[in-house]
Amino acid sequence: METKTPGFNENLDILEKEIQASLVKDRLPCAVAFTITEKLDVSPGMVGDKVNELKIRITNCQLGCFAVEKATRPGLDNMEIAAALAEELQAAMIDRQLPCSAAFEVARKLKVSRKQVGDAATKLNIMLIDCQLGCF
Repeated sequence: METKTPGFNENLDILEKEIQASLVKDRLPCAVAFTITEKLDVSPGMVGDKVNELKIRITNCQLGCFAVEKATRPGLDNMEIAAALAEELQAAMIDRQLPCSAAFEVARKLKVSRKQVGDAATKLNIMLIDCQLGCF
């Protein structure tokens, strides 16, 4: 018996069901969205588009971008940034801004959390751009 590869619309239905099943308080956490991309082998942009279509909000940005306390978090002023992290962030910038995908890559390369990268970018006044899910 031959297995039929799902068509584009069937894939979108599968994606929608996976998103709906993964909601936390009617919202989709960023890390969960990326888990869906891996599970279904789809791009972050595809997940972001479907989430927007469904009028679902992404929460808990792994880089800390949606948190009100991000810019005012206690301790950020006194936070020490490792020289290697600061250098990688500077090298990854495009037109003095840091794309989300580049921030993820810096975290992977240096084996630090994505939140640490986001906090360091905030501390260094580096604007994060081009969210892989289309949020900013």
